[in-house]
Amino acid sequence: MKKHVFCLIAGIFFIAWEGLAQQIPLSTLYFENPFMFNPALAGTDRGFKLRMDNRFQWVGFEDAPITNILSAYGPHRTKNIGYGGNIGYDATGPTSRFTMNGAFASNFVLTSDLRISLGINLGFLQYRADGTKLELDDPSGPQILDPYAPAKVMSSFLPDAGAGVYLYHHDWYIGISAQQLFNNNIKFSGEDSNDNKLKTHFYGYGGYRFSMGRNWLFEPTILLTKVLSPVPFQMDLTPKIIYQEKFWAGVNVRNTFESFEDISIILGYIHDKRVHIALAYDYTLSTIGKYNSGTIELTLGYNFDAIRRR
Repeated sequence: MKKHVFCLIAGIFFIAWEGLAQQIPLSTLYFENPFMFNPALAGTDRGFKLRMDNRFQWVGFEDAPITNILSAYGPHRTKNIGYGGNIGYDATGPTSRFTMNGAFASNFVLTSDLRISLGINLGFLQYRADGTKLELDDPSGPQILDPYAPAKVMSSFLPDAGAGVYLYHHDWYIGISAQQLFNNNIKFSGEDSNDNKLKTHFYGYGGYRFSMGRNWLFEPTILLTKVLSPVPFQMDLTPKIIYQEKFWAGVNVRNTFESFEDISIILGYIHDKRVHIALAYDYTLSTIGKYNSGTIELTLGYNFDAIRRR
């Protein structure tokens, strides 16, 4: 029963996009790969970076959301520009979303220790919904298909774009970006309807590194998210302690300024300044938390050799 009710809810959620929720998947470990939502990060480091994020939301809840994102980005060898791309796959029950984009950024020197980067990304999104999996339970008989959902696999292919600005210093950084700029309509039936319109997502991201002696750093980060619809601001606040730039631990608190949504424990390890491993466990504070065992997110990364001088 729980499985089919969730499938029905998920189908309605993804097809009726006016719902009061984000259309782009969440990430607790956003600070490990801010390039996924801000293309201006490309070229801000001396070498290329590879990041793979895997999020398993609401463990124990059948057909719960699963998100996988692969990112690669880095600088040009001689010019103050950068480029990269993202591939993402997000599935919830009978619905899925596949994204692919390429990004370009131009970096500018403001002072000896302050730079700014401007970036754009272009790509496409594909939404898929399998109406044959939207089943209802009949207490007096077998399971039946939802009569209001087409009993077929539906797919919609759309172009998309994003843009961002990133200001960075050795000790601090701040960025603003937007995704889903085209505001396309998802057309599953060939009809044009504002009920299936994609909303622009705005992101504000920043952090500061405080030295706490020879071996310790304190680095709080913040991510603000706003969707162009009657959805409140969402804030992720993430303070963490770093030891010898190898081990780190912290917490993440997510709220909407109206209620607290999740609280998370996060851990990480960096080997030889190259291999990155980060793990997060989210405990859901909202009502749905009663029906699952939390959310697990794992990020794996690799930093390649520097190819550009500062």
